[in-house]
Amino acid sequence: METNYFNLSPSLLYLILALILFIKRSPNRKANNFLAVFFVLMALYTLLVYLHLYFVKTDKLSCLSYYLPLDAVVMTLMSPCFYCYILSLLNRPLKPTRWSTLLHLIPLLPGLIFNLIFAFEPVAYRVDWLIHDFYEGSTVMIVINAILYLQVIFYLIISYRAVSKQQKVSVYVENNGYRTNITWVRIFIIVNIFIVCLSLPICFFIHNEQTNILIGQTAMNIDLIFLFILTALRIGSIDTEKIEAKKTPHQINEARAASQWAKLTTHIETHKPYRDENCSKRSLSEQTNIPEHQLTTLLNDYAGVTFADYINRYRIEEALIYLEDKSKERKTIDLIAIECGFGSRSAFYRAFEKKHNTTPTAYRKQHDRNQKV
Repeated sequence: METNYFNLSPSLLYLILALILFIKRSPNRKANNFLAVFFVLMALYTLLVYLHLYFVKTDKLSCLSYYLPLDAVVMTLMSPCFYCYILSLLNRPLKPTRWSTLLHLIPLLPGLIFNLIFAFEPVAYRVDWLIHDFYEGSTVMIVINAILYLQVIFYLIISYRAVSKQQKVSVYVENNGYRTNITWVRIFIIVNIFIVCLSLPICFFIHNEQTNILIGQTAMNIDLIFLFILTALRIGSIDTEKIEAKKTPHQINEARAASQWAKLTTHIETHKPYRDENCSKRSLSEQTNIPEHQLTTLLNDYAGVTFADYINRYRIEEALIYLEDKSKERKTIDLIAIECGFGSRSAFYRAFEKKHNTTPTAYRKQHDRNQKV
């Protein structure tokens, strides 16, 4: 492996991408910031592995004495950062101060603890260890890499599920009058799942830092090329599109809209199809005999709501009845979520927080306290 294979250009390009995202005006500033931090971490990783490679290959032992193997730590931060970007992009509630959010940092601890201990070792030991790990590998780095791979696989899977779920509704995410095409995110995740599956056996069969650097840098370069192509095609990570208010061929008149809205409302309140977690525009269209394209226009243009928000409104209204129930037989939060059509506790929490800015559990506790006063 030649030293000049690794250069600083990928690192600089990632920093440029990050800078663009930091300064670019965006309707979803939080998502842009998370993605910018993700690119900064990629740039930092590229820089760290380049320095490690350069110092070892050129026998710059004096420089190597100041080096710490922080590249695994940096990479451990990438996955939760990218997942936070996904949640922000999909307009999911995200509160960094929550303990559940801080749990995402647990995989970071082994690498941090190792680097803290390593920093206080004698200089000669550190230099010898870095050279030996580069060519031969070490047990501690095998363990850290195993944790890293498990973490990356976990976040790729849950990110893929979140994006796929959104794509079933629409490939666009709307925010403050703009929309973002999320097709690139799903492809980006698939590409990285393929890279992980391909590199995992190689990493543990040839378990030295030289191989890890080659794998990591190759993956970064593939991601960089992929993002460059998508950005050039204007469907990449920094592109948004303003939603123009235009009349469509399927737009319905006020009289028909009022009639269909009454029909839809009656059906919803009578048959409660929202209790089925698989309730969709297609199934609702079949049940009400309202063409699906007219149902979309009815919700978006006449009522001014998305289908998900419309259905979740009824689910939450029914959930409030159960949450305010004080009888001994009152339902648990999980049972309420399922019976109201959310299918899972997490989906219930997201929708409820979006509507009431609090959790179902906190709402129930507050209601119980108010009833005692």
